[in-house]
Amino acid sequence: MSFLSRLAASKRVSSKDFAYDLGVSFKRVLNLDEEALSCICLWGQLSNHEMQELISWTGEGVGNIRTKFRGEIFVSRALRNPVIRGCPVCLREDAAAQSGRPLRAMAMRGDWLLREVVVCVRHHHPLVQLWRVDRVADRYDIGARLAEIADEVLVGALDRTVEVPSGYDVWLDGRLEDGRDQTCLADHSLYAASTFCRMLGAAILRLSIVDLQVDLKNLRAAQMAGFEAARQGADVIRAALDGLAANADGIQDQPKKAFGQLFDKLSKDYLTDEAFEPFRRILRDCILDFWPVAKGEILLGESVNERRLHTLRTAELETGVGAPVLQQFLEEAGAFERDDNRTRNRKTFDAKRYAGLLSEIPTLVSRVALEKAMGATLRELALLKRDGVLSPRTLVPEVKAPWVLSEGLALVAELQELAANVDVDSKGWVSILLASNRVKVGVDKIITALRSRELRVGQRQGVPGYHGLCVYGPEVDTWSDRTISRPTDQAVEIPGVMSAAAFGRSVGIRDKAHFLALANAGHTPTVRIMHPKTKKVQLRVTEEHMKAFHRRFLTTTTIEREFGLHRNVIVASLKAGKVLPFASNGQEFGALWLRDEVAGLFGERQSARLSPRHHG
Repeated sequence: MSFLSRLAASKRVSSKDFAYDLGVSFKRVLNLDEEALSCICLWGQLSNHEMQELISWTGEGVGNIRTKFRGEIFVSRALRNPVIRGCPVCLREDAAAQSGRPLRAMAMRGDWLLREVVVCVRHHHPLVQLWRVDRVADRYDIGARLAEIADEVLVGALDRTVEVPSGYDVWLDGRLEDGRDQTCLADHSLYAASTFCRMLGAAILRLSIVDLQVDLKNLRAAQMAGFEAARQGADVIRAALDGLAANADGIQDQPKKAFGQLFDKLSKDYLTDEAFEPFRRILRDCILDFWPVAKGEILLGESVNERRLHTLRTAELETGVGAPVLQQFLEEAGAFERDDNRTRNRKTFDAKRYAGLLSEIPTLVSRVALEKAMGATLRELALLKRDGVLSPRTLVPEVKAPWVLSEGLALVAELQELAANVDVDSKGWVSILLASNRVKVGVDKIITALRSRELRVGQRQGVPGYHGLCVYGPEVDTWSDRTISRPTDQAVEIPGVMSAAAFGRSVGIRDKAHFLALANAGHTPTVRIMHPKTKKVQLRVTEEHMKAFHRRFLTTTTIEREFGLHRNVIVASLKAGKVLPFASNGQEFGALWLRDEVAGLFGERQSARLSPRHHG
């Protein structure tokens, strides 16, 4: 339309009259009618290539409220607006370059149509409103509209303070000019990339942009901030989103509060736009790693296949067990620290890792209920607990139902399967408890011998359950003399050390078996000593052993202390970095990583989020 107006001005007629003289209507030119364009090519002496270039800078409707512009698809409202903007310096420079009527030379640039373009990169001048006209035919009667403002343009009345183009401005100008792009956004649609930069930047800077034509200061700041993260790729975008999510730690803070318009637009306006799919995916993964979204919920257009996080509140609703009780179990299991003061609906933990515990808690029973179900006495259950045959799910005294009923019943059923019937009056047969006291060995060793058939087990008729299980006393005496070694040396406890299990808990390894397995495999140093009272061999660690562990390994707890990161950010970073927990010869040791593999990862993510490199 700008070329048509200049061509008409050279003939000293209006654009509409010139179109009529060509044998077509102005409206047909406006609609890019093929015959109308052919006439303009003929009278303007344009080649087919030159006409196609003009059309690409004009924008061509392709249906579904979409416009093809510079070889890419944009939503039409990104290019079509009642407000027409431009650079007055460009127009004044056009007029000065030739003698005669300014309207013969003043040319509208196609990039001024795109709402994300706000600065003329050549003159460092912000784009200003040239006119606002609602009726489309009058809006694009370029000659008539320029005639109305030509004097203002020529005297500098529309000039504004210059602004140095940002890296975003230069990037956008290059993409529009010839498609050049050296950033990680090169593979993304320009419409989606430029829009996402603005929305991400607004979220990072906590800016509200209601009108792109009015909130220019906020718009430019948002574009620059979002571009600095987005140009570096998915990992840096994710780091920025993680930071926003970690800061939204209020009781009622949901994704909408954390991400603002970014969440709204990606979940509504751009929900079905495939060009935004890569950005929706990054945001979706971030939300699933920070908020307890349940399986089956719809998030950003997709059903959630698996819950990643629970909170105390969602776990309470799912299990029917009160939050105070759940918290005691979860703290002991290492789901979060005891000094974690987040509220119930923000205290998150790994849903998959603790799924077994949550499913088990509602089935736990009290000591009395377990004794009754097993047919065991108070003393018998106490010895089974002392010697590690049966263990309560938690040692927290306030929990009144800590026992796994199925484990107790399974033990009784297993031993009864091995047992022969014994008359209640048979001499020499004693209970497992009495046999333990008789030869001064734990019931765990006697039960191991029963399982290996080293000792016979009987079931007294008329005495059901565990209390009715018995062993032959003389046989136990012989077995004990033959197999049980009794240490005589009095080892002295080494001063200045702590137990391996206690050290494991201090670094966040709550499962004692994991740390002991790590030590027994030789991956972290320990020392074996005999406890002076119990005569049992223990693994313990010295100060040097502790230092050696920290030099080699990191856990979520030690990462949190050393790097000052939120636990959810740590989990998300490890996932994004695709670093697997330490394992050796197929043996796993829980949530433990080699320092050399993850320390650099956290340093890079921190610097990317806090000190983005400038791209000019």
